[in-house]
Amino acid sequence: MEDKVFDAIVIGAGPGGTTIASLLANDGEKVLLIDKNHLPGGRMTTFKRDGFKYELFPINCVPMRNSLFEELATRLNKQDRVKPIYGDEFPKISMISYENKKGKVKTWDFTKSPFELLHTFGLKRWNLPALKKVGVFFKTLENMPLSEIEKLQTISAFDYVKKFGLHEGVSTYFLAAFAEGSFETTADKVTAAEMVRQFQTASKGGGGRFYECGIGGFFEVMAEAVEENGGKLLMNNRVEKINIENKRATGITTADGKTYQSKLIISSAGIRQTAIKLVGEEHFDSEYIAKLKKLENTLACVGYRFFTNVPVIDYIMKVYFPYGCIEPYHEFEKMAKGQKKPESNYIYIGTTSHYQGMAPKGKQCVYAVMSCAPDPKIDVKPYLDYITQRIKKIEPQIFEHIERTEIMSPATVPSVGNDSIMDGQGGEAYGIALTVGQTGENRPKAKSPVPGLYYVGNDVEGIGLGTHLAVDSGFKVYEMLKN
Repeated sequence: MEDKVFDAIVIGAGPGGTTIASLLANDGEKVLLIDKNHLPGGRMTTFKRDGFKYELFPINCVPMRNSLFEELATRLNKQDRVKPIYGDEFPKISMISYENKKGKVKTWDFTKSPFELLHTFGLKRWNLPALKKVGVFFKTLENMPLSEIEKLQTISAFDYVKKFGLHEGVSTYFLAAFAEGSFETTADKVTAAEMVRQFQTASKGGGGRFYECGIGGFFEVMAEAVEENGGKLLMNNRVEKINIENKRATGITTADGKTYQSKLIISSAGIRQTAIKLVGEEHFDSEYIAKLKKLENTLACVGYRFFTNVPVIDYIMKVYFPYGCIEPYHEFEKMAKGQKKPESNYIYIGTTSHYQGMAPKGKQCVYAVMSCAPDPKIDVKPYLDYITQRIKKIEPQIFEHIERTEIMSPATVPSVGNDSIMDGQGGEAYGIALTVGQTGENRPKAKSPVPGLYYVGNDVEGIGLGTHLAVDSGFKVYEMLKN
């Protein structure tokens, strides 16, 4: 007979769920890890097609070295199975393009000096007052202690940077790179604290980490630890509900009617999806549910995956910053409603095909994406038209060698990530955004009001960039349970 009683049941084999499940199993706990997808990884699943291995969305793991990924692999004795690839091993890891107000495009790559970067964004070498402001700004951020960073939880990245009176091109670069670009959250929303923390992490640890097995492949290997330690990994199994008896979580019921029991349920299905859909509003205080419904989401990604018959770009990633690309959130809402077309948004262009084993020899999978509102019903055509127009200007050779094209949009996300259960929600790149009022002490908590039920993943507890945040959440929940 199938064993249906476990020490812990983890819903969702994305980065957060896989982390907590594998850590608990490694301690000898009997764990069930269950997921609706055919492979672990969630939004970061590594797909295989026509000789390519690729993720649905572009990924730039930060920090480069000494990350929680490596700590997890080491704890599970899997470090030999997930060989990291570091961006600084490649001479052409990154290029930046800036199009000024007059339409002139200048470029900079990481082999050049920081002064040339400032020049690329329009700051002249002889503008000493402006250069001094830049120096003060970066020195302030580099030397800021954690106690001072925490004080910035109530101010937006945009408002904080504005205080320094930086040259417009420089502030454009910084906010696009360390606010919207890092957190898929507009600069007027993301907190200055998280922006500064991310800047320090990138400055000290670098950025641009990948794995020979892919990012999703990394979590496939970690998920193996569950069964190796006596637990069970159930893929292609959707959880229909979390069972509640005597006001506490007691197990789950799957879509095919099977029931699994445990006194500890940990959900990586999204905090709102878990409480509202899997448990049911009636098991929570109405004020708690109201707060969940008001939580803000991150933005989403929209764009292309181009599969080309020759290598068309020789760097890992290129970010295109046009003049005026720091737009507030309400401008994205206008675009989503069709009241405005994309006209000055930054675009990420990149490939993982330079990494060994990720593409057939002589071919590439190239991402070209921008941000948009997270509504799965959004009309993606205006965004794709904008991306096409700009790519033809800055990387026209791509269109000469395309064999196949795939579109990524907010509608893609619910199929691999958290379900869409509210209007305008579901396509978000990460989950609950790191916005003012949702970070620090106000970050959603992992322990739910229902005894025996915890949340894990991008929505709760953790800090950091994207996938690393989810893994951090997994470690924090693990430590919470063990203490």
